[in-house]
Amino acid sequence: MYKKIPNTNIASIIERYELTEDAQAILDPKMSPKQAIASLVDVKLYNDVIQFIAHALPMIDGIYWASESLALRLDEWDNPQRQTINSARQWLQQPNETNRIRANQLAERIGLEIAPAWIAKAVYWSGTGSIVAPELPAVMPPAFLYGHAIAATISIAAAVPAWKKGDIGYEKFYLKVIDLGIKLAEGSPLRIKLLTMSEEK
Repeated sequence: MYKKIPNTNIASIIERYELTEDAQAILDPKMSPKQAIASLVDVKLYNDVIQFIAHALPMIDGIYWASESLALRLDEWDNPQRQTINSARQWLQQPNETNRIRANQLAERIGLEIAPAWIAKAVYWSGTGSIVAPELPAVMPPAFLYGHAIAATISIAAAVPAWKKGDIGYEKFYLKVIDLGIKLAEGSPLRIKLLTMSEEK
């Protein structure tokens, strides 16, 4: 049993998101989280593993996990993108409303085509505040919407930008990220540090 995913089976976890047909063919609600992850990894359904862990970890751990995943591709992110990732990290350090709103503003500025925007959206959709303009009546996000953003962060980072020759490639990236997710599930501590900015060329 994982310390941070203490569920005896995965039944309640897989109700939090829509399983792919491939995952449905493999996962049994009676499986333990450890069995589910191992079964999906065995057949290289990495996206499905990411979805599962994203919706199984506690929210703070999940957002930290996605943030650390982006750090694996640090050289690909320009300074506005690094600032967006850092906005999520600042919220993890101080989960207040100012930092949550700031994360969403930066996400909107850089655009949702790239992974760093999605980590900021995970913060915005964390369930700690309204997701509409402040002058409107408060609207809270659907439960586990942040899990979708966590999964999107990692899945997009695995594909965009394209891997260059000599890079680890998407499969090794996924395996590193999954290993990190398992370590967090086992209780590995969160060490939240801000990313450094690149030198302007």
